[in-house]
Order: sequence, then structure tokens, then C-alpha cells
Amino acid sequence: MNRSMTWRGMAAVLAVLGAGCSGDLDVENPNAPDADRAFSDPATIKAVAGGTIRTWLITRQDYNSGLLINAMADGFTASWNNFNLRYYTSEGNECPVRCGWANVLTSAQYIQLETFWYGYYSALSAANDALTAIRTNGVIVTNPATTKMTETIAVMMQGIVFANIALNYDQGFIVTEETDLTDPLALPLVTSAEMQAAALEKFDEAYALAQANPFSTDATWTGLAQGTVYTNVQIAKLIRTMQAELVAHYPRNAAQNAAVSGAQWSQVAGWAAQGVSAAPGFDFGFFQDGTVWWDGTRNWGNDITTVRVDTRLASVITAGPDPSKVHVTPWPSPNGNPQPDAFDARVGNGTWGPEDDFNGGGTLADDGNGGTDFAYAGSNPYPAARGLYHYSNLGHIRYSYLAYPGYGLPDEDGTGPAPVYTQTFNDLLWAEGLIRGGGDKALAATLINKTRVDRGHLAPVTGGDSDAGLLAALQYEQDIELLGIGGTIYYNHRRIDKLAAMTPRQMPIPAKELGLLALELYSFGGPGNPAGVSAGAYSRPGGVRSVRDIWADMEKASRAEARSRIRR
Repeated sequence: MNRSMTWRGMAAVLAVLGAGCSGDLDVENPNAPDADRAFSDPATIKAVAGGTIRTWLITRQDYNSGLLINAMADGFTASWNNFNLRYYTSEGNECPVRCGWANVLTSAQYIQLETFWYGYYSALSAANDALTAIRTNGVIVTNPATTKMTETIAVMMQGIVFANIALNYDQGFIVTEETDLTDPLALPLVTSAEMQAAALEKFDEAYALAQANPFSTDATWTGLAQGTVYTNVQIAKLIRTMQAELVAHYPRNAAQNAAVSGAQWSQVAGWAAQGVSAAPGFDFGFFQDGTVWWDGTRNWGNDITTVRVDTRLASVITAGPDPSKVHVTPWPSPNGNPQPDAFDARVGNGTWGPEDDFNGGGTLADDGNGGTDFAYAGSNPYPAARGLYHYSNLGHIRYSYLAYPGYGLPDEDGTGPAPVYTQTFNDLLWAEGLIRGGGDKALAATLINKTRVDRGHLAPVTGGDSDAGLLAALQYEQDIELLGIGGTIYYNHRRIDKLAAMTPRQMPIPAKELGLLALELYSFGGPGNPAGVSAGAYSRPGGVRSVRDIWADMEKASRAEARSRIRR
């Protein structure tokens, strides 16, 4: 393969790798390190592999990605147009119900289509570079054990990128360290199903490497001073959880979900049985410092003065013994929803904070009966003209210590652990695999009850309950426990047809890439193309910057918009 210009900017169509190519797309990148040094220096290769983890996690939890699709799934709500939240979650403004993806370079609503694409493919670029150094150039990264650790992480990252492109886009590119990049425009586009298959293969390869090679990752790979060290055994468990996630969360609608075979669901259960909750369990995540590492989804999602829990979700999780205290959807004008009295301990009576209207959130002071995850707010921060359906009287406070800039309570300073793959996340995948795959229903009930009973203080489900009853309890736990963990609530809602009408169910290839490929624009969602149709042609430009440079600029812009605290 031709790797002679790997560190030069390549066509964004390769978004795949920031690796260079010949011809008019061979654009110099003055910020990239020298190729010869980069592919022979062990310290550089190790840092490159470690950096892929940060790129992956920030991409998954960014404001423009995880936060947005949580809101599109009616988990969160806000009428601010930061990150185009208002545009993509409004009803009856620009579009009769929901708007589709604005896949046009000149659109102000375009940038969100690129966040997953450039973020993930930027990580793939670095992972492939590390594998080239190890497998082609024979670089030893400090010692054989560290070399195998670096190789394992790089292969795992290939699987992660393929998996997340499969989950979010209808098509993508499969590029590895063995791909010939002489003519990147000749690379074939493949379907999301093919991306999924490639991801599962890479995950299996990485799992085998993790099983065979003892190691411990660097703490700096998941944070600055307070990152977590993970062993090869834990990395192997993480891989199994991600495999279960990829199969369970892949369907775009209820029909596709129903088409997943019992054998496939049994495989989901089998992977999850070896996942992060397999004894001894652990949570995988990173430590947010607010500068180098941040969790955009939780920073805004847990700021009750900025983002609320959508009434579609609030109406489910405030159910209690007094029907008059249950929140209804849509938001009831003019008085709103009442203070809850839920029997779920994660909601409680909604009191929170040291005083009424704490930090201007319209809250009620904690009287000892508040919930662990949700708080009641009597007022709303949104302009009424943007739609009362954005209003809500419930906020998410489970991770409020990460909320920017922090409320000032103990440990609520905008820093702290940001879990990405939790034991609960894995347990619920495991339980669903058992229920849908005809497995041990008693075990499924036990897995659901870990949070239903222990955190929610609700009556337990049992193995004797119907499949429908178990799935209802499972989906209730998913809505509460997984809110803010990447875009999980979006993937779960789309596969059981809980998304609002005309909400896009996947992303098209970004217009910039289509232009380079000389393909017509197309999109998904909205009144004109709810299933996705072709649009006008777009002429191909002569060249673009590398995906790593593009992603770096997108990161900076996202953080600047969040820090401005200007609600648009």
C-alpha cells in the first residue's frame, strides 16, 4: 500500500483518515508531524493511539452530537438554537412537525451532520497510523507488552469507528491500515449493514488481542490527572459490551427491530454476559476537567437553567400514586405541570438544592424527599414564541456536578467522572437479549431489578412476567438510567418507533463528502423526504483539508459556543 504521504491532508471524502494521496488532493498540512519521525518514534505512536480514545469519547458526548440526538428523541428539550437544538426539535415552525437533516453546505443547520463523521473518522485516521507503524514499519513501542497494548487499542478503535458510522449514517467507508490510498476517490461506499459487519470483525480481532496480552492503559488516556487505568481484561469486557450495543441499537425502526432474529438476540445476551457488568464489573468513562476533556451532553443536559427533560419522557417517569401529580404531555398551558409525587426514588417529590429557586432554576428546596436523578422547576427559561411544547417542569440533575459552570454545591464544580459505558448499560442490553432471544427470563428480571428496585425502590419484576411486561419495565429503566449516555435514548426510541413523526432516523453522508464524490445530495426526515430522497447535484471542489484539522476546528467551535452561555 502507499503510505508515503500519510501525514499530509487528504480528501475529506476519506474523512477516513487524514492520510495523504497524490494529485490535486495532495494538500500539505503544516501542523502535522514529519512522516518519517511519526512512523518511527515509539512515544509518538503510543500518544497517537491514546489520543484516539479522547477523540472517540468527546465525539460521542459532544453538544453537537449526543446532546442533539437526545433532544431529537424527546429525552431533553430546549428551544435555544445553540447546536441547532431548536431547529431539529421544533414542531410547526420551519417544518410542520420535524425538519429533516439540512444536508447543504450553505445551510446554518448543516454542521451537526459532520460532527460524528469527522470526529470518528479522525480517530480512525490516527488508529490506522499507529497500526501502520507497528505492523508495517515494525516499531516497538517501549517494549513488546506496550506495543501489544497500543495495537489492541488501535484495532478496537477501528471497530468503534465502523460501529458508530453504522449506527448513525446510512453509508460509510471501510478503511484500515491495509487499504491502498493511492486513489482515495476510488474507495467504495458501503452500506451501514456492511459497516456493522466490519465493526464486529474488528471487535473480535481486538478482543482476541486483549485476551492474549496483559497490559494496563495509561491514566492520561481517559483524563488529565484523574484519568482511570484499565486492564486488558477490562478492555476485553468493554469490547463485548460495544458488540452487544451495535446489534441491539442498529435497527432504524420497529420493523427492523422485529427482524432481528432470536439467534442474534441470544448473541447480544452472550456478549453482554462477558461485558462490563460481568463480575467484577466496572464503569468505563473519563474524567471531565472542563478544558481538555468535557461531556457536552451532560454539561447542558444537567443544567436545569438551560435544558429540561421533555414532557414526553417526564410523563412516564413522574407516574405516582396521585394522578393529579403526574406530568402530562404536551405541556399544559398556562400553569404547567405540578410538583411530582412519584413513587420512583429517582424522581421523588422533585425538591432539590439548598433553597427555593436555587441558581435561578425555579426549584424547590430539598426537603429530604427529593429524587436522585430529577428535580422539579416551577418556571421555564424558554421564549414562549418558540413553542410551549419545549416547556417542561422537570430537569435532569443526576450528573449536575458536571453541569457547566456548576451550581456551587459540594462536588458540583464542572469536573468529575463522566461514565460512558456503565454496568447498568450492559445489564439492560443483557436483559433485552435474554427476553427477545428466548433466554433465562428470571435472570433478565434480576438484571432489570438492579436499578428498578435498588435505585427506584419500585416493585420487582419476575421471570414469570410476560415478555411484554418485562420489555415495558426494561424500556422504563432505559429511559431513566441511560439518559445522557451518548445518544443511547435516540437509538432506543427509534427502534421501537417512539421518535416524533418525521424525525430523521439516520444521517446522510455529509454534503462535503458527496461533493468530492460528485454524488447528488440527499437527506432523511422532514415533510419532504421522511425516508430519504435524492436532491440536487453538487459540484466537486478541487481539494480539502485533512479530517483531523477539520475536527480540531469543530471541537474549538463547539466548546466556544457552550462557554459563551448565550442562549440563541
